[in-house]
Amino acid sequence: MSTLTVLTVGVSLVFGLQAMEAPADQSADWVARFDTARAALQRNDYPEAVRIFGQCVAMSKTDSEKVTALASYGIVLSRVNRNGEAKTALERAVSEWAGEPRADRVVISGVLASVDRSLGDYQAAERVLRGAIADGSGGDGYRSALMVNLADLLREEARGNEAQAVLEGAGQLTALSAGERINVMMETAGLDMDMHLWDASLALWKQIGELARSDGESPRIGALVDGGLGEAWLAEGNLARAEPLLRKSLQLLRNDPGTSQLQLATALATLSRLYIDEDKLALAEEALSEAIARDEEGLGPGHPQIGALLELRATILSRRGEAQDAREDLERARTIMSGHFGPDSVAVGVVLTGLGDVERQARRTEEALKLYDEALRIFRQAGALNTAPGAAVVARYAAALKAAHRKDEARALIASSGGQSFREQ
Repeated sequence: MSTLTVLTVGVSLVFGLQAMEAPADQSADWVARFDTARAALQRNDYPEAVRIFGQCVAMSKTDSEKVTALASYGIVLSRVNRNGEAKTALERAVSEWAGEPRADRVVISGVLASVDRSLGDYQAAERVLRGAIADGSGGDGYRSALMVNLADLLREEARGNEAQAVLEGAGQLTALSAGERINVMMETAGLDMDMHLWDASLALWKQIGELARSDGESPRIGALVDGGLGEAWLAEGNLARAEPLLRKSLQLLRNDPGTSQLQLATALATLSRLYIDEDKLALAEEALSEAIARDEEGLGPGHPQIGALLELRATILSRRGEAQDAREDLERARTIMSGHFGPDSVAVGVVLTGLGDVERQARRTEEALKLYDEALRIFRQAGALNTAPGAAVVARYAAALKAAHRKDEARALIASSGGQSFREQ
């Protein structure tokens, strides 16, 4: 999950919590209980909010009480990582409004999509998001947040062209606040990075920083801007400029009591990538171990985000010469990704590329070439060679062919992949 993913999930939750106001015509006891739960939320006492919103559900007498209580209960359940229960509550709330174009239903659909994604059900999340976007009852501001969530989900599945189309649509919305516009820009900067448009991504992050400062940025937005800019410098290869930004971003997130486990895990994983590139493997492993622990607590051991972190840990293990441990992590990641996205998905192609890297590091060139070839087939089939992982497999496959003294095949591979000079990632 990228830094942008964490932001957009947070946006859905914030919108959802703001939407849940106590109905004006309800019983005094119910309203008092509901307001007590909201007060617990305001002081970040999520377990207490869960307990009291649960009581609101049980004591609801009218349809409006029931729907409002269910939606609020689902939102706070998701905040404490009880996502299975959150999904049930939110689906019940949405079903009460089935067929009615109303803002409340669209808002809660957005939170439901974030919960589906946390559960690793990307197909359900995409279906819910597309339905809520098409409804449009939430207005341009919330519609833009839904579109950013959808674009980020598509990015994670390496469906960059679809993500770009969604973001172009979000950029055409006119009734957006400065914060909502920044949200769209952040996701666009992340997509530019995916597409290797380093200069465009860096320029956009700098523009976002200026806009956020002029709009009176919150510490968390400042942390995300620093993290995004640092990640862009990391992708561009400028480690010296990336490191202080990524360190600062992580510290700001640690200092914020409202930061979620997933936000911290994402920041830690990005810092681990930096340390790997700097060949500081002990620091990389320390940061990554904390990221995995936080994500397993928040998402469970079989979530695609855990698979992505296992891929990163395999890189560390492989560089230390622990090839078999690296293979085991990658086979676990392959099982996770295949189970969620299918055996011929881009996510599995990324894992196969990692397995090829391990074999190449272990000087098992022929095994590496077979794995790269299978990964390349998947990327070509998905039309994803122009993405960052697609470019990476071409670069690594070509390098392995050259190492095997098959330079003509390496040149043919690059030519057949668009004739670009790919650099290894």
